[in-house]
Amino acid sequence: MGIIMNVLSIVTGSLFGNIFKERIKFKNFTVFGIAIMIISIVGFFENIFDVNGMILKSNDLLVVVFALIIGTILGDAIQLETKINNISSYLNDSFTAFIDATIFFGVGGMQICGPIMLATVGDNSQLIIKSLIDFPFALMFGISYGKKVLLSSIPVAVVQVIIVLLTILSKTFFDTTVIKQLCAMGYIILFFSGFNLICESKYKINNVNMIIGIFIILLYNVLLKLWR
Repeated sequence: MGIIMNVLSIVTGSLFGNIFKERIKFKNFTVFGIAIMIISIVGFFENIFDVNGMILKSNDLLVVVFALIIGTILGDAIQLETKINNISSYLNDSFTAFIDATIFFGVGGMQICGPIMLATVGDNSQLIIKSLIDFPFALMFGISYGKKVLLSSIPVAVVQVIIVLLTILSKTFFDTTVIKQLCAMGYIILFFSGFNLICESKYKINNVNMIIGIFIILLYNVLLKLWR
């Protein structure tokens, strides 16, 4: 359901944007950025902390923080975000809109963590949140580039399905601890997406570089299980 909803949000958003592009003038995403940041903070605290009386306790905070630091350093070193943004420059103009939209909707913490949660515990919440976030951006892409943006929903859905299948094959690995760590990292990446919207690129944080932190968490837990 979550994957289908995400596809529909991109398709309908781009179609509405194309149809009503002469009437829709809203281009200020500051309020939307604030909403994303609030959602991210709540989601992060839900996954990383346990409430014991009036005390917040966490066994996963250091793992997530170190994974974030290491992942960001590696992402900056290889200039991941720059390379992803430059993909469209190697193609002709007819593919630019499709590639830009695919990168925007298909690269992020929830694109990875959402399908993992769906496959492990049947939780669609992160994919639903992603769908709600993607819709207004699909609307703006539709206004700028037309209905061809809706084709970006195909690779986005394919990647999500592949992640679901891979997760099912290794389902015993994804226990509650691993899922919470991954979700916390996803919300951190999402938080800085909201921050970038508010700042309108004046103080841009290259949060795409943080995605490597997700794989650092996976590597850490694989090594931990092998050690045990």
